[in-house]
Parts: sequence; C-alpha cells; structure tokens
Amino acid sequence: MIGRSIASTCVGPEIACLPGVSWYPIGAMTGILGTGHYLPPKVVTNFDLMKRMETTNEFIVERTGVQRRRHAEPEVGASDLGALAARAAVADAGLQMRDIDLLILNTITPDHADPGTAFFLQAKLDLPGIAVFEIRQQCAGLIYGLAIADSFLKTGACRYALIVCAEVLSKRIDGSYDGRNIGILLGDGAGAVVVGPSDDPERGLASIRLHADGRGAKALYSAAPGTGSGRPEYLCPDDFAAGRIHFRMDGKAVFENGVARMSEAVFESLEVNGLKLEHIDLLIPHQANLRMLEAIVARVGAPLDRVFVNVEEYGNMASACLPVALDQARRSGRVIDGKRVLLVAFGSGFVWASALLRW
Repeated sequence: MIGRSIASTCVGPEIACLPGVSWYPIGAMTGILGTGHYLPPKVVTNFDLMKRMETTNEFIVERTGVQRRRHAEPEVGASDLGALAARAAVADAGLQMRDIDLLILNTITPDHADPGTAFFLQAKLDLPGIAVFEIRQQCAGLIYGLAIADSFLKTGACRYALIVCAEVLSKRIDGSYDGRNIGILLGDGAGAVVVGPSDDPERGLASIRLHADGRGAKALYSAAPGTGSGRPEYLCPDDFAAGRIHFRMDGKAVFENGVARMSEAVFESLEVNGLKLEHIDLLIPHQANLRMLEAIVARVGAPLDRVFVNVEEYGNMASACLPVALDQARRSGRVIDGKRVLLVAFGSGFVWASALLRW
C-alpha cells in the first residue's frame, strides 16, 4: 500500500522527474510495504499491579478499560524489542535488511541517556552506513515517521525506509499515589513498518496531517533529568526522592485534549480527502485508554465494527500502539487490498496527527 501527498506540505509526484529518482514512478504514492510487531511474552494483569501499587482491578477497568499488558524482562531494552519488530516488517515486505537505506526510530524509553537508541538499533539490525535518526513525537511517532519517510522517498534520498516505534514503559512505572494514574495504563511493545514507492497510483498514503501545541507540554511530562530545571545539575538525588524522574499527568487535561484533538483529526482527514465517514473501512486510533476511545467514537459517530481496539489486552504502549494495532489488524483480515484505513494519534507535547491510507 502507498501515499500521494502530505497535505501539510506541497510535495508532489512531479518530483519523480528529477535526476536520480527514476525509481520513484511519476504519479506514484508512498506505501506501507510491510508491517511487523513484537510483544514481550510476560503478561501482567491488574491483579499483578495491585501488588506494586495501591489500586484495584475494578478501579483500573472502570477508569481505563485495561485488563492486561505486557512487560519486558529486566535485561530487555527498547532497541531489543524494536529489532524484533523491524525484522518482521522487512520480511513481510519481501525485502532483505540490506535493502533498507533509512531508519527512523521513535521512543520515549531510550536504551541509554545518549547517544540515541536509533544507533543501538542500527547495530542490532546490521545496517552500517545508512542514515538513521530518532524522533520523539510520543504517541504520534508512527505518523510523523511516515511523513518524514514520504519526503525522503519523493526527493530521492532513499528508496526503502524502516520506521520503528519501540517502548519499554514498564521501567518507567511509578507505583506511588502521584504516579499510579498513568502507571496502571502502561505496557511494553514494538511495531514497525517498511515504506517505499507503490506500483499502484491508487494505493498508498493519501494524506498526512501533523499538529502540535507545546502549551500543553507539562500536562504529561517528566521534569528530570534535564537542563530546564533552573539549577546547575542535570540530575540530582532529590529528583528521585521528589518523583521528578517519573511521569506526572494531569489526567483531566490529557483526556479532554486527547478526545478533542483525535476527533478533530478524523474530521480534518475526511475534509482534506473529500470523503465521508462511511468511506473509511477501518479507524485505528492511538490506544490511550478505552474510555478515551469510547468518547472519540461517540463524538465522530464511527460504527464500532469499524474501529480497531486492543487496549484491554496491551494497555497504552505510547508510540508502539499504532504500528502494533496496524499489524494486528492486517493479520486478522481487517485490512485488505482496496480498504481505506485512517490512523489518528494524540500524545504528550501536545502532539496529534492523522494518516489516511488506501491499502
């Protein structure tokens, strides 16, 4: 499958006429050629979480809908999960790893403070010499990655791009009273997609819309470590004692903005493409929590049988949610040739985005 335009830019298929990009056919779209995901085998139920924090199964289900999630083993990092998802996606695309010439990674759970986890992932995939970089677009990482890859392809900078979203959020769980409102949500996982030129001008990325509003950045963030603390130290012992190293979330602000922005993203994508909701075969939203998804479905009027939901089983995996859901939707037969699939996401920052795909 594959994309004609990024609506927020003015990149057009005529770029394919430029020297050096003859492999990108005139009028072609950028498409997702392969998908893959990996979930750690360890299942953690709400009853397991009750041993780590003051909560109950009833409270978690009522507030979030989450019943289970996956947690990685202590020795596993984001690049480990990402490598497994990446290999699955490349194989699904019918390619060899050596065919990849651009690697994009999104994670908020890096292997190390520096350098970026993309370099560790590159080494594990044995891809020396190619361009790699890391983005931090939180839960909208897949869609932002698609936008970047689409631009690289159309300018001839690469032919096949690998986008990976990998998260080990279990290592960032704070079981204290201040952290449990988000800790009960979090799960681990990784998803990946391979993008390249489509051989069908009717199939691919029809549009991508990207948005952000930094005024909401502190509604969900970790204060430390960092250089914005107003003190000389990047990290100090008091940051641990005060909980500044953990996520802190204004649940009301995140919920209200998440519902509003993802709903707007659905309507915006329909308007940009001249479509109505009934033209969308499957809506795949970021799996923030079930109550948020229910509110979005009610607001946009989407039929439940055309919305993909897996948050009950895997929790909120941040950026990994969308590519994992997309791969699962494909493998369960809900995404097939000719179908229109709409991806929407919202995350801390605030950041939100949509991508309309014609499979």
